[in-house]
Amino acid sequence: MVGLLVLLLAATGCRRQRSDAGPTDASGTKGPAAELAVTPPVPAGSNDLYEDVTAKAGIKFVQQFCDNRIANILESNGSGVAVLDYDRDGFMDLYLVNAGPLPGVTHEPPGTKRWPNRLYHNRGDGTFEDVTEKAGVAGSGYGIAAISADYDNDGYPDLFVINVGRNILYHNRGNGTFEDVTEKAGLARTGTGIGAVFFDADGDGKLDLFVANYLTFDPNYKLYFNPEAYPGPLAYKPEENVLYHNRGDGTFEDISGSAGIRVPGHRAMSVAALDYNLDGAPDLYVSNDATPNLLLVNDGKGHFSEKAVQASVAFNAVGESAGSMAASIGDCNGDLIPDILVTRLGYGSLYMGTPKFVYEDRMMASGLGAITAEYVGWGGGFVDFDNAGKLDIFIANGDPHHLVGWESLLLENDGAGNFTNVREKGGAFFATRINARGCVVLDFDNDGRPDVLVTTLGDRPFLLHNRSAAGNHWLTLDLEGTKSNRDGFGAHVTVQAGDRKYYQEARCPTGFLSCGDRRLHFGLGRAAAVRQVEIRWPSGQVQVLKDVALDRIVKVREP
Repeated sequence: MVGLLVLLLAATGCRRQRSDAGPTDASGTKGPAAELAVTPPVPAGSNDLYEDVTAKAGIKFVQQFCDNRIANILESNGSGVAVLDYDRDGFMDLYLVNAGPLPGVTHEPPGTKRWPNRLYHNRGDGTFEDVTEKAGVAGSGYGIAAISADYDNDGYPDLFVINVGRNILYHNRGNGTFEDVTEKAGLARTGTGIGAVFFDADGDGKLDLFVANYLTFDPNYKLYFNPEAYPGPLAYKPEENVLYHNRGDGTFEDISGSAGIRVPGHRAMSVAALDYNLDGAPDLYVSNDATPNLLLVNDGKGHFSEKAVQASVAFNAVGESAGSMAASIGDCNGDLIPDILVTRLGYGSLYMGTPKFVYEDRMMASGLGAITAEYVGWGGGFVDFDNAGKLDIFIANGDPHHLVGWESLLLENDGAGNFTNVREKGGAFFATRINARGCVVLDFDNDGRPDVLVTTLGDRPFLLHNRSAAGNHWLTLDLEGTKSNRDGFGAHVTVQAGDRKYYQEARCPTGFLSCGDRRLHFGLGRAAAVRQVEIRWPSGQVQVLKDVALDRIVKVREP
């Protein structure tokens, strides 16, 4: 295991147990006080697929963990990251969320100050610059997650920060700065937020907002005994999710009651948008903690019906509703039907879509179950790491009860949706134990090889640069809607290259606590040419591009 660089921060009072610590007491704390430890750079071998370039890139963020152990269920969740090109220079920037102190939840000395969220500007040369202060996006409160989209269709991506307490909507002014418009927009409602997604629920060309809420935490709850853990999610009252309709004038209206999205008794962990039945109306998949997951099916007018049981995505293959962290959407067997990867407390699920839009959980048949059984998967996602034209899987693992590290997973797809662990191919990072939480797929250097960023609990993030030398071809599409929403969320895209077709849907690419690169990346293997790209925009327009050049990022504007 890679050694640890100890960073003492006595002035803040926020600290964490060293993950190379010796014997601990029943609470998971070593000795009378614990230290904050930051994992040093992980040296990559010459043949490693992924290289940890976080320090080299100038990213100095550390997630503020204000305790010496994971004392409760809120502390265990960590915080995430949003990927966005906030200044429209063509390179993806990073917004990292911080937690900080929270009365009744964390345990830190009086007067401990919150560390800011951080916005890192991508210089385009492999390095990043901290522009948080200039941009005005330091945040406040107990930060959990963030997503990004252009909610007002002005051409600049905005930020929505999810907190325990008051969420924050930052409007991008287009000059490198943001304005907190939460109150003005009607989004100042408080709760225990944990995730969100922008999508166009009713097809009016404006992005609506679904906020996933977790539970009402009670620090005085004592009806349990477990010396090494804390009360689970069912010990606390659930909080309702919220759907906000975008009025188009910079404000939102809570339509949760009339839209049919309120399903009582659940504690959400994340939400993903997808068109599960390919009818042109975006649906929602809500991952829940210790209760069945939800599939909210859209009638095309912004009204939803819950159909997870009918679609066989409420439970896993053995009928359990184990804690689900997040869902990633992609076609992992090449049948042009979206599949759903769910990371879990226990076996991960791989719901394979069928022409009848009823899913089969190939948890065990795919090999995923056996590989993930010993871990707790938090962030996860499909990623074609070698551009071979098949979606592989990355899973960020972490311990939910103790500040100790686990390895992340890199799983290679055989093309039919069967997976093997290729840790050795991935490299040194995949033998490094970290307490990971969120993860996103992005191409931060625009070289066509998908990179990964992982956030952690009480440690630094890990920016993993993809160094694949496979020589396969690729195509990335950057969509811009005109009649549709500016991000093109909800567009159906089919690429014909060689003798194959590839399918993706443009969406706000949410995961656990995080939001990734919104551009559509296609690995094309050894295909000699892209014969055709077909885009079915949310407006109903169909756009066809012929003979598109390989190995480049193509900006496509809706006609």
